[in-house]
Amino acid sequence: MKRQRSLSAKLVVAFIAVAIPFLLFLVYINRYAMDVVRTQVAESQLSLLRMHANDMDGTLTQVDHYLLSSAFQHAGITSLMLNAPDSDEYTLTRIQVLNQLNRDLVHYNRVGMLFAYAALNEDLMTSEPNRNVPKAIREQLAETMRTLNAHDAYLQTWSAITFNGEPWLMRVEKNDFNVYTGALIRVATLMEPIRSVMAEGSAQVLLLNDSGELLSSGLADPPSTEERLRLLGGSDRPYETIAFDREEMLVVTNASQQSDTRLVVLIPEAQLLKRLVTFQTIIKLAPLAAALLLLLLLFFLRGVVLKPTAQLVRGMRRIKDGDLTYRLEPSASKEFGLITDNFNAMASEIKDLKIHVYEEQLRLNKAEIKQLQLQIHPHFLLNSLNVVFHLVESRETKLAQRMIRYIMNYFRFVTRTSVPFVRLEEEIEHISTYLEIQKMRFPNFLDFEIAADGDLKDYLLPPVLFQPFVENAIIHGFRIRNQRFVIRISAEKDPESPDGGLVIRIADNGTGFTEEQLEKFGSASFKQDHEHLGIGNVYDRLRMNYGERAKLLFGNLPDGGAEVALRLPLQTVAPTSG
Repeated sequence: MKRQRSLSAKLVVAFIAVAIPFLLFLVYINRYAMDVVRTQVAESQLSLLRMHANDMDGTLTQVDHYLLSSAFQHAGITSLMLNAPDSDEYTLTRIQVLNQLNRDLVHYNRVGMLFAYAALNEDLMTSEPNRNVPKAIREQLAETMRTLNAHDAYLQTWSAITFNGEPWLMRVEKNDFNVYTGALIRVATLMEPIRSVMAEGSAQVLLLNDSGELLSSGLADPPSTEERLRLLGGSDRPYETIAFDREEMLVVTNASQQSDTRLVVLIPEAQLLKRLVTFQTIIKLAPLAAALLLLLLLFFLRGVVLKPTAQLVRGMRRIKDGDLTYRLEPSASKEFGLITDNFNAMASEIKDLKIHVYEEQLRLNKAEIKQLQLQIHPHFLLNSLNVVFHLVESRETKLAQRMIRYIMNYFRFVTRTSVPFVRLEEEIEHISTYLEIQKMRFPNFLDFEIAADGDLKDYLLPPVLFQPFVENAIIHGFRIRNQRFVIRISAEKDPESPDGGLVIRIADNGTGFTEEQLEKFGSASFKQDHEHLGIGNVYDRLRMNYGERAKLLFGNLPDGGAEVALRLPLQTVAPTSG
């Protein structure tokens, strides 16, 4: 009994009680360290993959926009099918298209070839072979375009295709005249930047499509399609560990948003964990070292370890609860002093980071608002072009020319991306053009009136500010009926503003707002509603440019119909953004 109550027995019991959990803890730490190394390397590689994938997607998106613009706006491409294949006009148009393709190719250094294909004539026009594109590829491309159908993936997104034994990415756009515009990008060209980054490491990067087809080779490619599909399995974790040829490989993947491809990085685990060998050796010697260390540290454990540890835990909880002003007190121990300094520095950095994240969110909101401001509705464009088509088909040449001029003026205005403010006169001309287009679509049912004080024409306001309300009036208030639908727009000095202001009213004789809509607009809850994205955009732009000085009011007229009023301060000089 006395032996059990002796100090040596208690120390033995304490040693066993501490050493065994300590050893288990070391084993756990070893496994945890391995997972941490895997996770950190995987996150680092994933960041690299995302950066490169974003770069790839940016290139593909840029070329997408070019193809769409060329298919529907390039005069030569849209008029190819208007002339007989053996006519001089067709030959001149074809030369014009070839010259334009060669000029445009200069602006896209990763694009291997730009081409246009007239389906009815089976005529393929390609840019000059100044980027080492063999003639055989052009022949294979011509055959591919002859057999192209509406369900092929190339018409929807960038897709992988093999020409002359080499993988390419291809994208094709088709216009209403059965003419295709397209581009080819060599996979090796897209992979060159990330390959140069990976050149000095043990990792290898692959590019696969969603079917498991290998588009770019590595040092130890998975030999079978089944193994390659394992790489694309995906999970919630940032990485997977997969065995290839009895070797464990760390696998990190990232999918492209603009094509049916995925980037895959393979890293041998032996290379990742080689720095943990020393740590594993220490674990084996831990039982002998633990006895000595526990005896030496027993007298200092409470004051030197437990107290600073408790303070650190308390500090972490305070930080977790949102108290970013909490700081640890200085410690007499050098190690805990370093932890204390790092913890305090970390808390300061988190506080600064929170501010930076908030500021970055504001910048992102501004960018999103600008993007919404410049958004072009494809349905509006297609409907307008459909009107032009029917006018031409009906031999209404004058009306067709007039409609085309309106469309040109409209899109020339909305694509002025670098102009934060326009004169009221320009905005009135733009909305008049928009309404003229709509009036030509509904000549017997739609009319409009615009009245603006002449001395207000030079005052500035954000572009395309009240077009969303005109669009909403046509969409929601317009009903085909015996009475003509009339939109009235007026701009005058605001009599309710003591310092002088501008009031713009958009009214109609339609169905008006419901009580539920007026309540939603009055509380500004429509900002969270995707159905009223355009109105939310106007609201945010008013707040960003004028603050509380601008007002956005909704109501119904006594004789029926809706009215929207924008009250703005008078402004002749565009403010500089901070």
